Amino acid sequence: MNATSAPAADERPRRRSERARIAILEATNELLHEGGLDQFSIEAVAARAGVGKQTIYRWWPTRATLVADALLDRDDIGPVPPKDTGDVIKDLGKWAGDLAASIGSPRGSATLRMLTAAATEHPETSRRLHDKFSGPLQEYANARLAAAKEIKATPTQRRNAVDAIIGGMVFQVLSHQKLTRAGASQMAQMVLRGLANG
Repeated sequence: MNATSAPAADERPRRRSERARIAILEATNELLHEGGLDQFSIEAVAARAGVGKQTIYRWWPTRATLVADALLDRDDIGPVPPKDTGDVIKDLGKWAGDLAASIGSPRGSATLRMLTAAATEHPETSRRLHDKFSGPLQEYANARLAAAKEIKATPTQRRNAVDAIIGGMVFQVLSHQKLTRAGASQMAQMVLRGLANG
């Protein structure tokens, strides 16, 4: 009797722990959606999730790591591939503009800065951010550029061009410069025309 009930008893703390973790992540995403980063606090998460602050800090040592983990845990956040209308410069220009509108908004820019801070401090967050967002973002743009017959470039040249486009936008956000849809689109098209002209 004891032998069969022991494993179930051993599992209970782990199940409680997992339920608390999920409740914390759900509360974090709910509060971010309701009030953004400006009104976000560990105290509010603890109250919403029904846990103590010490429970949160045991798993997430900083506010930035909690926000990063909650966002990266979601399935509805991720980059969108550029469309293929037959004009790669126009397509990637629009794609860059759409990306700028997202990460250049007040909420988007604050989120990007916090994700970057968490990734800088924690290698696992950096890996998850690359797998979930930055890696696919680069690959989508690279794939569209590789499919364009009108631009003759090596894989290294294509990757450098994509990195210049994405890196330019991220730099503007991290340095608190204004990033606009029109400006990002124009910058992307300028980079790609330079690539096309060799």
